[in-house]
Amino acid sequence: MVSTPSDAATALDYARRVFDRQRVPLPPLGFQVDWADQPSRHKLYTDTVKVPLPEPSFAPPHVTTDAAVRAAGEPGAAATATVPSLEVLAAVLGCYGLADRRTEPNWNDDSDAKLCSDRAAWARPTASGGGMYPAESYLVTGRSGPLPPGVYHYDTAHHSLDLLSAGDRRPEIAAATGTSAELYAVVTVRFWKNAFKYNTFSYHVVTQDVGALLASWRLVLAAYGTPVEPVLWFDERPVGEVLGVDGHDEAPFVVLPLGRAPAHETPAPETPAPETPAHEAPAARIDVDRPRPVWEASRRVRTFELVSRVHAAALVGDRPRPAPEAARSGTARPPERSPLVPLPPPVPKNSDPGLDESLRWRRTSFGLFSGARPIAARDLAGVLSAVAGAGLTGTDVAPAPREHPWTGLHVISIGVEGLERRAYAYDADRGGLVPGGPVDVTRLQRLYALANYSLPEVGAILVVTGRLDDLVAAYGARGYRMLNIEAGQAAQTAYLAATARGLGCGAVLGLDNPGIDELLGTAGTGENSLIFILLGHERPPGLRYDHALYKHALHGLADARRERTTR
Repeated sequence: MVSTPSDAATALDYARRVFDRQRVPLPPLGFQVDWADQPSRHKLYTDTVKVPLPEPSFAPPHVTTDAAVRAAGEPGAAATATVPSLEVLAAVLGCYGLADRRTEPNWNDDSDAKLCSDRAAWARPTASGGGMYPAESYLVTGRSGPLPPGVYHYDTAHHSLDLLSAGDRRPEIAAATGTSAELYAVVTVRFWKNAFKYNTFSYHVVTQDVGALLASWRLVLAAYGTPVEPVLWFDERPVGEVLGVDGHDEAPFVVLPLGRAPAHETPAPETPAPETPAHEAPAARIDVDRPRPVWEASRRVRTFELVSRVHAAALVGDRPRPAPEAARSGTARPPERSPLVPLPPPVPKNSDPGLDESLRWRRTSFGLFSGARPIAARDLAGVLSAVAGAGLTGTDVAPAPREHPWTGLHVISIGVEGLERRAYAYDADRGGLVPGGPVDVTRLQRLYALANYSLPEVGAILVVTGRLDDLVAAYGARGYRMLNIEAGQAAQTAYLAATARGLGCGAVLGLDNPGIDELLGTAGTGENSLIFILLGHERPPGLRYDHALYKHALHGLADARRERTTR
């Protein structure tokens, strides 16, 4: 049995509340963000040895985002024998580090605050909901890697590693994941870094944040010739013990094996866990011996009942990993073979900027869209193709090659060259769009809960969908968590593909899910909208300031943007 019925019910109840939150507010009612007591955007250990990292170079010059997406989906990634160099690891980890300070007035509600020196906003290559950056990155290394054996934490504030413990702890990770490797990269979530702003809604946000970071890792590693298959189904308790995190306030979400371990190194036999009643989930909190002290900026740290409940429900302990056939249960159903609106093939150009530039210059286009110029159909096709390709990358539960992703794609066309204002379903196999109902942009704006975007100025809205009920039936509450990770991968890939094509981009969760499902024609079909990605051209900037942290060469798109910048 994969999970208990109560676990699945907990995940579905939480997801339904999230989807309906604009109609029925989430608890706690009357919650107010205490901005004066917000946590730090960085996890800072107070007593560790710092290991400096090389300046990140996110990809070789000739590798584009599209090429990296194709390489990331190649089969056989689990058998990759190469251990990344320290330079490649620096690039991988740097995807979540600071890149530069950008100051530009826009329609987001914190725009004026960022102009102040004490509220500087530092841009990062990977997107994060609300700019909270709750994920943390760790390395667990052995004797053959580029670092001495030990457990390391990536310090995003200083682009360096914190040495947490010395010695080879890989056997414990191998036993917890069922996968032996020379080196493991692990993604965790510190819940309070997001929950202080989004309270009960935070679990939905942070699981997609994990996917966004995973997308960046995949693409950078693929650009350097190392496609990977992350482990999503594993026992969190031993992993948390190795990292020194308690599993409740901070918990592991993804383990990435890197480099095939020698043949004699096989996962240690697992110690059978004591039997628990069928209705109980594995305990969320882990007892950690002598945890290293971490600086906490907030005077008061809160937890939220529904977040703790759905997180505990998603834990799988030592339950066996479902067979790959289970992944078919959540396959996004392709559009019916009805009349198709063909899209131009996304033919790459020699002038396309590389993945390195796309990561460095990715940003969110808060209120900067202009409807004066429609999106070219070829550019829309390129973004859709890249996002669809990202959905075909493999994992431990759904190895590559994958026939279909768990996520589907729809387009709400507002200002796209040659397309009517209507909803469309994307058919990746046929390279076109299946027309749906017409779009009333005025009504669409009423479905958006915030004021930082004017939707009539947007060129198109990409809607990432998934069959939540089917995945929860196949994997229990873990299915909701894994589906959201895939949705986050789609969002980050869309950012990078749009940046490469000179388009503005903004991923949002503020649209009313049931209202959008009705517009798409998916209401009642089991297909749910998960995240929304706005695309379009931006109006020329007025005042803007960019200050890069690294002395990297600026080519292509970077030069074009630099010419438009007032320093």
